[in-house]
Amino acid sequence: MLESSISEAGVLVPPLHREEDGYTIAGFTAADAPDIPRAFRAVYGEDYLSPLVYDPAAFIELIASGEQISLIARDPEGDIAGHIALAFSSPNRGVVELCQGIVTPEHRKSGIFVRMIDRALDFARTTLGAQAILGISLTNHIVSQKVVCKLGFRDVGMEVDYVPQRMLVQEGAAGPAATLLQYLDLGRSVHAPCHLPPSYALWFARLLNDASISGHRQITLATGLDQRPSICENKDMPRFDMARLVVRRAGNDFWTLVGDHEARAEAEGRRSFQVFIGLGTPEGAAAVELLRGWGYACSGLMPGYLEGGQHVAIMYRSFEEPYFEGIQLHNAGAQRLLDSVRADWQRAERLGAELRHAFVDEAVEAPSQAALPMLPDSARAPMETTMQLLGLGGRVPLQNGGMTPVDLEGESDAGDPRIPIPEDAPQDEAGTDKPRGAALQ
Repeated sequence: MLESSISEAGVLVPPLHREEDGYTIAGFTAADAPDIPRAFRAVYGEDYLSPLVYDPAAFIELIASGEQISLIARDPEGDIAGHIALAFSSPNRGVVELCQGIVTPEHRKSGIFVRMIDRALDFARTTLGAQAILGISLTNHIVSQKVVCKLGFRDVGMEVDYVPQRMLVQEGAAGPAATLLQYLDLGRSVHAPCHLPPSYALWFARLLNDASISGHRQITLATGLDQRPSICENKDMPRFDMARLVVRRAGNDFWTLVGDHEARAEAEGRRSFQVFIGLGTPEGAAAVELLRGWGYACSGLMPGYLEGGQHVAIMYRSFEEPYFEGIQLHNAGAQRLLDSVRADWQRAERLGAELRHAFVDEAVEAPSQAALPMLPDSARAPMETTMQLLGLGGRVPLQNGGMTPVDLEGESDAGDPRIPIPEDAPQDEAGTDKPRGAALQ
């Protein structure tokens, strides 16, 4: 293995590899910058997810910042054949995203895509010391899904309608595209304890087990949210028609924050609003259940996403019906994941319509009493009280309320009688195959 070089800016640059058929794969340098826009236009026209790939100076600046490491493949004549990147897009920098994977049309079926990924993964393991790799594949491109699956990646979740239709015009898409989250644990991760919300406990446990993600887990039903203010970060992504709230701590102002940001996202024309909930605390599990009871859907996990290796549950509300029909997946296991995601959205849509209709009726009958009151600032509010404050009045009981926490460490048997299975819980199963930033090709 060749040693990596260090640029003048102190950024690690992957070494040059000469392939047997004359291709080369090497780390990006400023001399490569003019070829990046040309390569991405050959594949996506002007509609690629990240606008930086069309601006050579901005791309150079991105690499110099150390937030992304790019590898360039060239053919024997020196023309650019492909690109792949490793990005530090998660708060936990031990989880590196494999992204921006393209092969120009004239070099497809050459095998260069697989070799670029191999070189990138080797660099992540040996030089970066990464704990895990996250691949985000477009669900209208089955090839990249299959490639990373054969390399050991496992499907752990989806981001519904992540790529707007206007970015897919060249491909003739009839709607937006979802992304498939594929995770490769490199055996170095130290994951925080995971508190599984009861309604999704079996589903989440299966996703974690199939991805060989270790760490202590237990089913937890907390009695309330944290009495302190929430710790969260909101990110508006108009280019992707969505907004996201990342919640590290769900506190006494949780509902106000979620309500305000959701309303703003809808008013500004976003297609969906995501809430990433950290599962490292009992209050995180409680927040997931509360969002579920308010008509939010779940689309899986983002393992190790937060500092300390905390997993996050991906909860979301779609303001338009998701375009599930356009999703293409690489195997039966991924299809079962989609079935679970779609079923949970249907459940959330039915419940959300009922709840929002109820609030509209109350607003007409008694406008002065229709607004949602804030949770008390000075004391921890029981979950039942929170639901009453929200006007749910017991009409939406939590699944398995009051159950004793169950330790799931080391458990992988879906038939374990200690694991309750709510009737409407997603029933995902492991796939049969064994072996951020922007999405893989």
